Amino acid sequence: MWILAIIITILYSFIMILVPRRPRFYPPGPRSLPIVGNLISVWFGLMKLKDHYRLWRSWTQIYGDVVGLQLGFINVVVVSGKDFIKEVSSREVFDGRPNGFFYMMRSFGKKIGLVFADGQAWSSTRRVILKYLKSFGYGSRSMETYISEECTALVNHLRGSCQPVGVNEMFDVSVINILWRLVAGKRYDLKDVRAKQLCTLIKRCFKVVDMSGGILNFMPFLRYIIPGPIGYTEMMEIHDILYKFIRETIKEHEANIDVQNPRDVIDAFIIESIENKTDAFSDEELQVVCLDLLEAGMETVSNTAVFMLLHVALNSSVQARLRHEIDEVVGGRAPVLADRARMVYTEAVLLETLRISSVAPVGIPHMARDDARLGDYIVPKGTFLLLAMYDLHNGDHWKDPHVFRPERFLTKEGNLVQHEWLMPFGTGRRRCIGEVLARSELFLFLTYLLQNFHLLLPEEDPKPSTEPVNGVSLSAAPFRLTFKQRR
Repeated sequence: MWILAIIITILYSFIMILVPRRPRFYPPGPRSLPIVGNLISVWFGLMKLKDHYRLWRSWTQIYGDVVGLQLGFINVVVVSGKDFIKEVSSREVFDGRPNGFFYMMRSFGKKIGLVFADGQAWSSTRRVILKYLKSFGYGSRSMETYISEECTALVNHLRGSCQPVGVNEMFDVSVINILWRLVAGKRYDLKDVRAKQLCTLIKRCFKVVDMSGGILNFMPFLRYIIPGPIGYTEMMEIHDILYKFIRETIKEHEANIDVQNPRDVIDAFIIESIENKTDAFSDEELQVVCLDLLEAGMETVSNTAVFMLLHVALNSSVQARLRHEIDEVVGGRAPVLADRARMVYTEAVLLETLRISSVAPVGIPHMARDDARLGDYIVPKGTFLLLAMYDLHNGDHWKDPHVFRPERFLTKEGNLVQHEWLMPFGTGRRRCIGEVLARSELFLFLTYLLQNFHLLLPEEDPKPSTEPVNGVSLSAAPFRLTFKQRR
């Protein structure tokens, strides 16, 4: 009898240890299971809804704008609604970055770089990177020149094609070139095989898991058991190749550097390390910064540009009005960024593209640096926070969110409206530093292409879907366009 009582007590204690306990005042959410927490709920939810952003939305409709989850042994809170998203983005207690395995495996197991670093190290890195980028043309006429040259190269490339063109990879090398000229002083031909391979690797990397990090974050020990199915093998292979490319680029700079005449951001870092060894960035930090700029700079802009052409091609009236404005303001000369002030409808099309595509569906996750109140709840220290940006931009408050309607950003008088529900580059201290470049690229890509071509859907192809493909960032399903020359 006593032995049975002891066994029951031990089993009960063991179960109580395994059952995840919701912290006091933790936000409501689906019921957790021992060890795995809500991972099974996520798995079943994805089988039904396919995409993570749809799953988060379904739980928001049940539990409210702050949903508490336990994924493995990690607390994860999904935050929805304009006010809560702004609050999380603006409060210092929430500006940490997760220290999960998925986020740190790509940066030598450390919190370094721009994207997933936090605290004083991140502030210092961000300040230095912005200083160097501006030194070599970021936000200046030099940057505009780089973008214009890539637009011209893309137009010339398309002029030589009589057949429908696959659009999904069309902007990749162009976007890499614009950024890489600032960072490494180099550009690639649009047909360059290695540049295309790098772009393909970056896109693969963004499709392995979603931004929550998936199983790699919440049960990282599984990489020793099933590394392939959980994406570990592919992620490691991709980043090995990308880092090899970055190290080769850095070594080329080191071999012929002129400390009196830095050419680009990498040169500036190397010179700083020579002249100020005490506070200089390490080799690993420079590599991670280059990786962050490559990955974040290419994927989001390229995907947004693809969605932009998709919606413009699907809406003939939008395309006609765009072309009329371009002809009226720009005429036969090359478009310039100064034209934006007079091209209100074009700007509205860009805003509507950023809204409806929302390629970063949960932004980049935040982490609570201490216990903190959010609404009526307490978010424990170390909790990951996912911001439901896709729902913010595609929720019912837009009235017809799934309709591509640039006019929603125009007043009756034809003036541009900056909508408070639109935050495509985030807000607060963590707002994307590439916003100026991205907006400039999208404007010039659109105006150059519409100035030179009619965008036509091939008659032999099915009508392309506007439903996004899931991943770390959202992308358009593959489709083709015919670029019919105007003049």
